[in-house]
Amino acid sequence: MVLVPFIVIALIDENYREAFWLTLIAGASDAIDGVIARTFSHKSLLGAYLDPLADKLLIIGLFVTLAMQGEIPIWLVALALARDFAIVATVAAFRRAKGIPLRMRPLFISKVNTFVQVGLIVATLADLAGVVHLTEARPYLVWLAAATTTISWLAYFVEGMRALRRRQLPV
Repeated sequence: MVLVPFIVIALIDENYREAFWLTLIAGASDAIDGVIARTFSHKSLLGAYLDPLADKLLIIGLFVTLAMQGEIPIWLVALALARDFAIVATVAAFRRAKGIPLRMRPLFISKVNTFVQVGLIVATLADLAGVVHLTEARPYLVWLAAATTTISWLAYFVEGMRALRRRQLPV
């Protein structure tokens, strides 16, 4: 989370090489943190909330900034934000409704979606930084990110419907 503002500033300044390397450092530190937490059983409730929050801040911050620069389609950013908002709103609605506990755990497709979105960001930054030439591959990554975002959204919708059916409430 600490690096996100610095990455966004580097992007705004069009210092793509710096943004690229800072993004790799952020990703590596997130991965190392996860390995340490699992290996040494240092999982915590705070970490369970902060880790996905850090991922979302990175993805949203970079998606929005790259979209403002015309490097990622605005419609993809809108799709990703709509999905996240829908999930949060659904969980909030279930929690407010008495007797409907909803525990939304990250689904496998959601992890794939995060991986693809981060991959799109890294590929875009690598291309802009001149580290690797990926201009032709980026449109395919955009569509892959759109597909995994949509499938993930639908999977969470199905999970929400299952939770409603378990409570035998009218849908």
